[in-house]
Amino acid sequence: MGEMAQRRLDDRTDHELLQAAGDDIEAFGVLVRRHQAFVFGAAMRVVKDPVLAEDIAQEAFIKAYKARDSFRGDSQVRTWMYRITTNLALNAVTRRRETPVEDGLLETALQVEGPSHAVIADEQRAMVRAAIDRLPDKLKVPLVLREFEYLSYEEISDSLDIPLNTVRTRILRARRSLRADLEVRL
Repeated sequence: MGEMAQRRLDDRTDHELLQAAGDDIEAFGVLVRRHQAFVFGAAMRVVKDPVLAEDIAQEAFIKAYKARDSFRGDSQVRTWMYRITTNLALNAVTRRRETPVEDGLLETALQVEGPSHAVIADEQRAMVRAAIDRLPDKLKVPLVLREFEYLSYEEISDSLDIPLNTVRTRILRARRSLRADLEVRL
């Protein structure tokens, strides 16, 4: 593909690239390059295994390509890709019967000053990770999307295909549950 044609593809929106992908596979390639780090990161946050996350990311793009005609445009392509990836990752975790652990959780809430407090900070982070792991998926996933993927409530609603008020309620319940769990353990 010539430089001029590539530049035209790079200037297209995600939705335009997805629409063009049926006739022009390179359009989908641009979409993949644009979102591959995001999709891999989304899978990695759930499965905590880089090899498995890479497989899930590839599977997510294949699934998105095959389902491109079913994309309604109600949400951003990135949100749609996130939903596909998260569902595949959660399925992989369920199949492996492992509970995902979120890296770097609540870092700002657990900042401890000075090197002498490093051990305490590590223990607190481990406790928070364990508390999040104990949450049911229906509470954990919206919380992780909000706090660690920085999605808006609307994007979470679109990603998980649940009503906006349900998202708010689940995040509130997850935070309350975490607080209660940590108060008992800290």
